[in-house]
Amino acid sequence: MRKAVAFLTRHPQLETLAFAEQVSVESDFDVLIFSDELYKEKESLILSDRFKIYCYPDEICKETGYINAMIGEGVTMLKKNPISWDKMLYHICEKEDYDFVWIFEDDVFIPSVQTIENLHLNYSAFDLVTPNHFEKKDNLLDWHWKHILDKTEAPFYFSMVCACGLSRNMIKVIKEYVKKNRQLFFIEAMFNTLAMNSGLKVTDAFELKSVVWLGEWNLDEFLLLPSNVFHPKKNIDDYQYLRLMIKHQAKNGYQPVNKLPDFINDLL
Repeated sequence: MRKAVAFLTRHPQLETLAFAEQVSVESDFDVLIFSDELYKEKESLILSDRFKIYCYPDEICKETGYINAMIGEGVTMLKKNPISWDKMLYHICEKEDYDFVWIFEDDVFIPSVQTIENLHLNYSAFDLVTPNHFEKKDNLLDWHWKHILDKTEAPFYFSMVCACGLSRNMIKVIKEYVKKNRQLFFIEAMFNTLAMNSGLKVTDAFELKSVVWLGEWNLDEFLLLPSNVFHPKKNIDDYQYLRLMIKHQAKNGYQPVNKLPDFINDLL
C-alpha cells in the first residue's frame, strides 16, 4: 500500500518540520507538507525521497478547479482562496497515486509517530475517516449551509476534518467532482457528503473524537488517550516538549486525573 501523511500549514513552523521529518524516518509513510506562504519561489523542496514540502502557486489551483475548499472572506475568518487544503487536494488528486492519505492541520497535536501508525492499522480499510459523521436532517440555513446546498444533491453529511483520512476511492470521487464542477466546496460537508452519495465506507474514529472546535487538552488527557490526536492545541512550539513529557510521565507511573469531557467519557 502506498500511503502518506500530509501536514497542512500556512507557514510551517520548526516544530512541524521536525515532527514531519521524524515521521519520515521512523515509519514507512511518505510525508508531505503543504505550505501556503513559504517557499513561494519554488513549487517544492525535496528534503528526502519520502519527505517533501509543496507550495503550489495559487494560479495552478484556480486553473484546475482546486479552489473553495474553505468558505472565504465575509463568511469565515479566512481571507485567502485557495489555501493549503486546496493545494493538498490538487496534489493528491492530480500529481500522486496514493492508496491512503492521512491529513492533519498543523494545530492538531499528535502524541507520537505510533499514533499515526495505529490510526492506519485500525482504519485504512475505510474510504473516509473523520471525527464525526452527522447527517443534515432539517432545512435550516444555519452554519454555512446556504453556501453548500447548491453544490451537490442531498442528502448532506458533515464533520470537522482537521484530522482525517482519505482512501484512493475517496480521492477519485473528489477528482471527479472537480472535473465536473471546476471547484471544490466546503470540506467539512464535501468529504462526508460525496463519500456517502458515492457509496463509500465512512467511519467516525474514536481516536479523532478529540478533534473539536474548542477544547482544553493537557497532559492528563494525552496520557488517558494515547492513541488520540487533539485539536485545537495552538502552542505548536511546545509540541516536542509535550511528547517528551508524555513519555516521561508514562514511564514514571504518573496517574492522570480524568478530566475528559462527557462526550468522550461516554464512549469509553
